[in-house]
This record gives sequence, structure tokens and C-alpha cells, in this order.
Amino acid sequence: MLKIFPLVLLLAIAAVFVPGSARPAATATALTGTVGPGFSISLKDASGQGVSHLDPGDYTITVNNLNTTAEHNFHLFGPGVDQQTPFQQGTWTWDVTFTDGTYKFHCDAHPSIMKGSFTVGNVPPPPPPPPTLKLTGKVGPGSTIWLKKGSAMVKVLKKGTYKVTIRDVSTKDNFHLTGPGVSKKTAVVGKKTITWKLRFRAGKYTYRSDAHKNLKRTFRVS
Repeated sequence: MLKIFPLVLLLAIAAVFVPGSARPAATATALTGTVGPGFSISLKDASGQGVSHLDPGDYTITVNNLNTTAEHNFHLFGPGVDQQTPFQQGTWTWDVTFTDGTYKFHCDAHPSIMKGSFTVGNVPPPPPPPPTLKLTGKVGPGSTIWLKKGSAMVKVLKKGTYKVTIRDVSTKDNFHLTGPGVSKKTAVVGKKTITWKLRFRAGKYTYRSDAHKNLKRTFRVS
């Protein structure tokens, strides 16, 4: 006795034979990395453009090391990816998955001169630079010299960049600031207000008058 298939099953069977009904699997995007000749390194897309930003997803990367000497390689790294070629001429293929973040590539032997980077997806902006802190200093009138942060005399500072404004109101003394990486001064003769942008490193700093050696103070930076 002939059995009648349910309508849903018949429709499902028919769909298999309808042209164009099957969906092809997604393919990975192709990229090409090249190291050499010489001290050159790059990562390019299918159109030959250097990669600066990509969408998250799967990628196939073909790396060509064109150097005939064993002095360079191609090292790609970032969130979830760490791939590198040997230090030899040849071609290598990697299947990688990029996610949101920043990726870098370089030659392990020359990372400061053979390097590149790109971003993927949504990358948070870099944090703002730390604020420039302010100091004020004064020499004169009379035998007075000081350096303050706000209203407090400077005795200890944290290392960093500072905007230092000096008021020289003396015609007999000057303000001379010295320490690791810093040597700044006003003139002994003449009055002047000047601003310096200085980067203080760890160590001992001294500010004094060049005309009167006993007119001086010190502070430390840590």
C-alpha cells in the first residue's frame, strides 16, 4: 500500500534539488605578508594596499620571505594570534582569526626598524597623555629663593613632565635649576619671568643663585 509522505517532508526534499538553494561556506579573506628584499616588511590586502584596519573574522595569510640570507623573519602577533616564520627564504600560509584590538608585525632580529601594525574592529582610543604639572619659582627680592607646587615648598616630586614658571625679580641673583637631564637658568643681571617645560627624572635637583652660592635649596624626584 502506497504511503503518503507528510507535506513538510516533501517540501524539504524538493528544496535540496532546487538550483541555488544551497549556501556556500564563508571563505577567509586573503592577505599577503612580505619580508625583504633587504630591510623591508609589509602586510597587504588582495588589492595590494597596505593593511591599516580590518574587520574581525577569519583570514588566510601567505607570507613570503624573499631574503636569501637567514637574517630576517616575519612575526605577527596580537589578541589570539602569535605566528612567525623561520629565518630563511620561503613561503608560509597561516589561517588566523582576528578580533577587536591592535595587531603588530615585525622582524624579530630588527624590531625597531622592520615593523608595522594595524587595528581590527572597534579599538578604544588611547588614553590621554598625563597632565602637565605646574611649579612656580622665584628669586628675590633680597636673599630669597624658592620653588613651590601650589602653596607648598617643593621637597619631593614624582618623576614626570612639569611646567615651571620662574619669576626673577632680582638684579643681583639668578635662578639656576640643575639635576638629572636639567640645566636651566635666568640671567644674574635683569628681571624676567620665564616658563620652562621640563622632564624630571629620579634623582636630586638643586636650584640656586650663581652669584651667591649659599642661596640654594634642593629637592628629590622619585
